[in-house]
Amino acid sequence: MKIKFLTLFFFGASFFSGLNEDNDVTLGSWEIKNGIFIETNDEETNIARYNWNIFYNMFPKRITQRYIKKLVLMTDGEDEKTGALGALNENNNEWQLVLDPIDVDFTSQDNTRVSQSIYTLVHEFGHLLTLNHTQIKPAKRISQESGDPYVTIEGVATKESYINKFVEEFWGGGLLTEWDNIQKNFCMTEQKSCLEKLYGLYKDNYTDFLTDYAAESPEEDIAESWTAFVLGEKYENPQTIAEKKVNFFYQFEELVYYRKVIKKNIRKYQ
Repeated sequence: MKIKFLTLFFFGASFFSGLNEDNDVTLGSWEIKNGIFIETNDEETNIARYNWNIFYNMFPKRITQRYIKKLVLMTDGEDEKTGALGALNENNNEWQLVLDPIDVDFTSQDNTRVSQSIYTLVHEFGHLLTLNHTQIKPAKRISQESGDPYVTIEGVATKESYINKFVEEFWGGGLLTEWDNIQKNFCMTEQKSCLEKLYGLYKDNYTDFLTDYAAESPEEDIAESWTAFVLGEKYENPQTIAEKKVNFFYQFEELVYYRKVIKKNIRKYQ
């Protein structure tokens, strides 16, 4: 039985390297209407507009116009939480993008910082693709039995959704059960122990995951794999589960097209 875990994903699907929210400082929030950034008099409006324009012009506009309704800038210092994506309602059809402008900085002269900024945005867009209302249906269920579609914080995955197919293919056997046990026995009570156990899960199955962060959940695993799919190349002869996860996306024509569009749009920053 799988129990949905809410605390770890405070903002919904998050690309956070840390979980301590005590140092979070919200710099401002801005409405997004049909892809258009709504100006305010907030001090950080210029940097917010700049970051939104980069995100909006990097990804397929049809999707960003349809789903992103709010941009939030917040910070907890350098190289901690970098960004997040969270549903604004239970229908999964309105989302907010959260960025830390210290970490997501396309004005930096540091090429590594710019590359990390691209990585963060591609990762968050991966969440938007895999958790929106065409993929996840709202539901009151908080558990699932073996053979059921995957249950997320946002609801129940449709049978043909990207994440349900991904979980069926790559989280079978005892992996999902072991992850569930970590969530129930550690992550609901003590976050330090939770992270230690999740890192242990990664080390025990390191050829299954592209990064240690991917082992935090199937939601993060598919987002990390999507990011590698967009930014990397296809494995002609995949040897590990992690490599097969990258190739997973090539079966979907629309995702191959999105990859082509995104790679073209990020060239100016590389």
